[in-house]
Amino acid sequence: MPKQIPLPHLLQQQHPDVQLFQQSGCRILRHQHCHLNASRQVFKAEFWYKNNAVTGSAAGRGTTLFVRHDEQHMILRQYLRGGLPGKLLSNQFVFNGYQKTRAWREFFLLLEMHKLGLPVPEPVMAGIDRSGLIYRNYILIKRIPDAVDLHQKLTQQALSDELWVHLGGLISSFHEQQIYHHDLNIRNIMLDKQNQGWLIDFDKCARLTGDNWKAKNLQRLHRSLEKEQAQNERFFWSEKDWDCFIQGYEAKSR
Repeated sequence: MPKQIPLPHLLQQQHPDVQLFQQSGCRILRHQHCHLNASRQVFKAEFWYKNNAVTGSAAGRGTTLFVRHDEQHMILRQYLRGGLPGKLLSNQFVFNGYQKTRAWREFFLLLEMHKLGLPVPEPVMAGIDRSGLIYRNYILIKRIPDAVDLHQKLTQQALSDELWVHLGGLISSFHEQQIYHHDLNIRNIMLDKQNQGWLIDFDKCARLTGDNWKAKNLQRLHRSLEKEQAQNERFFWSEKDWDCFIQGYEAKSR
C-alpha cells in the first residue's frame, strides 16, 4: 500500500492542499480534491480500461487517454522523449532528484498558475516511477469541458477580430506573470464553448526573468500558424488576424 510522506517543507507551506505518497520506487503527488487512491496503477492505461473509464484518446508523440472518475473528466499523459533520444529511450529519463523530474515541475507550475487565476487545467495527480538512475513519469489533469484546440477551430472556420484580440490578451497574461511556454503553438491553445482561451501542456515550461524571451515566444506561435496554413488545404487564418492578435497582446501588457 502507498505510504504518505511529508512534502519538502517549503512546498508544504506553499501548497498545503498537496499530498505526497511513496509506493516502492514510485512517488505520487495528489491534490486533496482528488479521491483516487494514490497508486502507481492509476497511471497505467490498463487500470482505466479495466474499469470501463476510458472516454477517448488523442495521438501525439504518445497516446493521451481521456478518462473519467466520479463524473470528473481527466487527461492521462505519459512523458515521452522526442527526436533521436525518443527512438532509443522512449519514456525513460535520467533521475537527478524528484523535484527536477518533468511531472513534478509541471504539476507545481500548473498549481501556481491556477492560483494566479490563469486559464490552465488543474493538476490532479503526478507519478514519478524510479528504478535506479532511470525514471518514468506521468500526469493526470482535469479536462477543460467542451474545448477544442485552435488548430481544429481554424480548419473549420475563421475567427472574429475580437476573438484574435482576446487570444493576444490571453498570451500576454501569461507573459505578464513571466510564464514561458516551451511549445507555444496553436495545438496548445484551446477554446471552450464560450470562446474563452486556455493554454495547455506545460511540460518543460517555467517562470523566467527578464523580457528578452517573450518576442521569440510569439515568433514561435506565428511560425506554427504559417506552418499549418501551408500544410492544410482549408485553414482560415491571415496576417490580418495576427495584427489583431498583437493588438490584443500589446493592449493587455500596457
